[in-house]
Amino acid sequence: MPTDKLDLVSKLTKEERILQNHSLNCISPDDAKYGNTSTKLKKYLSAAAEWKTCAYVQKILLETRVEFSQAEQINLDEVNRALGMFNPLNAALIEGADPKDGGTKHDQLAVIEEIGRFVSSETKALLHPGTTSYDILDTARSYLFRGSWGEVIRPEITNALEKLCNLSERSIDILQVGRTHLQDTSPVLFGSMIAGYAARIAERLEKCDASFEDLRGKVSGIVGTGASIDMVIGENKSLEFEEAVLEKLRLKPDYTATQIVQKERVADVGHNLTVMMHILGDFANDMRLLYSSGIGEVTSRDNAERLGGSSADATKNNPINYENIAGTVSIVESGMRVLYEMIQTDLQRDLRGSKQARYQPHAMMAETYESFVRFNRVLKQLSLNEDTIAKNLEPVRRNPSEAMVAILRGERLVHPEYGVGHDFVKEMGIVARREGRPLLRIALEDSDFARLYDKLPYSKKQILEGRLENYVGSSKEKAKLNLKYVRGVIGD
Repeated sequence: MPTDKLDLVSKLTKEERILQNHSLNCISPDDAKYGNTSTKLKKYLSAAAEWKTCAYVQKILLETRVEFSQAEQINLDEVNRALGMFNPLNAALIEGADPKDGGTKHDQLAVIEEIGRFVSSETKALLHPGTTSYDILDTARSYLFRGSWGEVIRPEITNALEKLCNLSERSIDILQVGRTHLQDTSPVLFGSMIAGYAARIAERLEKCDASFEDLRGKVSGIVGTGASIDMVIGENKSLEFEEAVLEKLRLKPDYTATQIVQKERVADVGHNLTVMMHILGDFANDMRLLYSSGIGEVTSRDNAERLGGSSADATKNNPINYENIAGTVSIVESGMRVLYEMIQTDLQRDLRGSKQARYQPHAMMAETYESFVRFNRVLKQLSLNEDTIAKNLEPVRRNPSEAMVAILRGERLVHPEYGVGHDFVKEMGIVARREGRPLLRIALEDSDFARLYDKLPYSKKQILEGRLENYVGSSKEKAKLNLKYVRGVIGD
């Protein structure tokens, strides 16, 4: 390849170059390697989003004070204008600056100082009305987490479910060898297998919906009693005030809150994301196996056309996206250790949870989102090698041993020499494998089986002759039920 084509830096604008260099210096892969993928999430999960939302919560608090006749509309108008000028970077610098230079060494005080640059001292004094920093921060995070789920992550998952439904419907009649313990056995419908995975993900989607919807906020002061709110808003008004503020943010109050919102509901979010990722990882690993040289039943069209997935073997067609997805599962799961620890706090609050909450569930959400973005890309390119699928099924057609066992059990066979049907089929199978002949042909050489076979219904004879299309039970009906459920979840 000509070297001038590889000088890609020269093709960037100055701003793009600065941003790309910044990404390369980031520690988290969510920014450094997958920054472009994570762009939509930055509106909700970035530090800038958190600063802006904390300022927004202060505005909601003041708006509610106006409704409680504890502030004037003119004060609220000032803060509304200030939010348009609020600079997250400046707030961050205020927090980090030396106190003698106006620094706060405290994030929520920095929010107030940044808003205070654009409002009167009278309005500034109305901010943070008896609240503590975690009234603001925990509430802001619940608001942001739910927004990122509903606006960014969930649509990516429903997009994947739509693709899985379409794939299932296209492949519902493709008969594929079933595999247990990685050994070939009676067939499955490829489309039914896909529908099963779609239904499993959809079920977890509903559980994620419920857990994100159940995230809580608080406006109850330093130890959660609401006493400080009463001192500002009016005696016995704290509960009503809290409910009014949180209703504007579509959050329920956490009545068990101390200085912090309790974290078991955040753990529920993490748990459901983790289980969803395990299901996605299970699917990805199945595709990885079907992609393998020994099976070769699926491929990705773009990889097959491009090749070179290996730096050593220029013609390998590696299942890189499925492997990336499967590898992400443990990364998401590792966040649960942090979320479980966040449930613990010394009495009303300590700083352990503050540190932990800077990392999770943000990273779990980002990695889940990245995996579904990748999954949607690879589903577009998924190609079924139907000739290979049919070829791999041929040995089972010649040796339908599990089907024969089931049929003989239904006929209550007790062979005079070999005993029950299972044992008879085992003995016939050994001979069939040794001689390389079809199982039915070997079995028919036994007079007792031959007499039973003559009396079998035509449908059962067809199955034993290798017509395994007739041996899929209620698989198609189950697939249709699963697809109906999935489409109901995603709103089709």
